[in-house]
Amino acid sequence: MTTPNATDRRREIALSMTGRELRQLLGAVLQHAGTDPAFPSLTVVTFDAEGAWLYVLATDRYTLGVARHRMTEGASAPFTLTVAAATVQAIVRQIKPCAAVRLTLTGEGLTIDQLDPQVTYRLPASGERPVLPNWRVWFAERLAEKPAAVLTSAHGIALNPAYLARFRSACRDGLPLEMRPAGRHVAITCGEHFLGLIGPMDLSKTRAASPDPLADWLPALPSRKAAA
Repeated sequence: MTTPNATDRRREIALSMTGRELRQLLGAVLQHAGTDPAFPSLTVVTFDAEGAWLYVLATDRYTLGVARHRMTEGASAPFTLTVAAATVQAIVRQIKPCAAVRLTLTGEGLTIDQLDPQVTYRLPASGERPVLPNWRVWFAERLAEKPAAVLTSAHGIALNPAYLARFRSACRDGLPLEMRPAGRHVAITCGEHFLGLIGPMDLSKTRAASPDPLADWLPALPSRKAAA
């Protein structure tokens, strides 16, 4: 039996944005949601409203994406809701970029009103608790971990390109992705609207048995002493 995942089923949070802003907000994190029904807590999108921001988060344990949108209609006390990611994805595809959109979050679920043309989508709360209820603290703890050898070796950082591609949807307005080793992970940011995390590939055994991959590509340079 599942329990309500909103902090207060009687509360309601509403905010307005354009269809383009909604597609950017949700599109930045949907790529990180899990799809395995054996792990239902990873197949949801978490809406986390607090203060002046609405945060949207999804993760499948391999990557994590958090996007945020400023709520211009007033600050909010902490409020959390989870909705099935697959349902959100299906609706996002139908939202018109140029349309005005109204989001309403309650303990019952999420309502998306597209105002022009008028269409209403109602997404019930998933019943799953957020996989990371205190994601800010969790994120800070991951970044504070001692770096693994795989991150500090001369060979650099090895990343799975399939997972790395998920972060492409976080880019907007020509802003680049910024990546930096942090703890045992790699933190990825884009502007002030996106924060992500990706785990590096562990190539410790491979690197122990093979030379620097650049060795066969570049010529050996004369030492500085010889050049002098």
